[in-house]
Amino acid sequence: MREFLRNPGSLFVPVTDRSYRIIIWVTGGYSLLVSVIPLVRLVPRPPLQLGIWLACYLLYRLRPVPESVRRWIFYAFLFVTYPALRNVVTSYHASFHCADVIAAERWIFGFIPTYRLQLLLNPGGTLRWFDYVFAAFHATIFWLPILFPAILLAGRGPERMKRATVALTIISLAGYLTYILYPVTPPWMASLEGQAPPMPRLVFRALGRMVPGSVAGAFQPSPRGAMPSLHAGVPLLILMMAIREYGRRAAWVFLPTAVIIFEIIYGAEHYVVDVMAGALYAVITYLVVYRVLIPGVSEGGGSSG
Repeated sequence: MREFLRNPGSLFVPVTDRSYRIIIWVTGGYSLLVSVIPLVRLVPRPPLQLGIWLACYLLYRLRPVPESVRRWIFYAFLFVTYPALRNVVTSYHASFHCADVIAAERWIFGFIPTYRLQLLLNPGGTLRWFDYVFAAFHATIFWLPILFPAILLAGRGPERMKRATVALTIISLAGYLTYILYPVTPPWMASLEGQAPPMPRLVFRALGRMVPGSVAGAFQPSPRGAMPSLHAGVPLLILMMAIREYGRRAAWVFLPTAVIIFEIIYGAEHYVVDVMAGALYAVITYLVVYRVLIPGVSEGGGSSG
């Protein structure tokens, strides 16, 4: 910090580590867009997101910050940025998307899959034992972005780990931005608003009985953030990265991924088309990171920012 105070220009020296450089640019671009969108909508908001980005940027640039800490700044940014979405989502005053998504479901399937699943598995709408199992899988979205990079760090080295963090950062911020620009009412809320048949929020209700309600609802800055489904996109991206890194040994990751995708549809958190959008985001993110931005890295070692 003393060096930066003596020479502020050092803050603008290019970051040499490619993964950190990409994360800084992606998070910076997202933060700038999120700060400008309310102005364009003529509903100004304090530039909270730019402050979050600046704090993380300084942590990347502070030399006293150990490399073991710097590798995880991406998650700190995503963790804080998600609840901060509320600051921007409240600037949206147009009609939320719902009827068009439901129409797409009926055009593709002839019915709403969530409604059919609940009629089949839980017609009474009371919590069953499997709802609690699904709730445990549902909660993994918050620790998977930590667990998988940690496994890569231990087994494949820091550069492979950091490449995965770039992918997780990109898909997460792409999803956040879509929630702002194209807010979609999820099935459970569409049901409450009379736009769809009864579809109770079964899995989330089970989760609320497993953990305090304040914890279960802490990270819902936008209940209209249904598309894309990051609950589907993130596990699918991790599945692709795991197979890339470990080959057939990672095939088991398909099972929890499939369970998560099933439960978010059954639990009325997402439409099938949300899952399809999440899958598309996952594939695009994987191709962009692993084929274009960082196609090859070494087994071990690391470089500082």
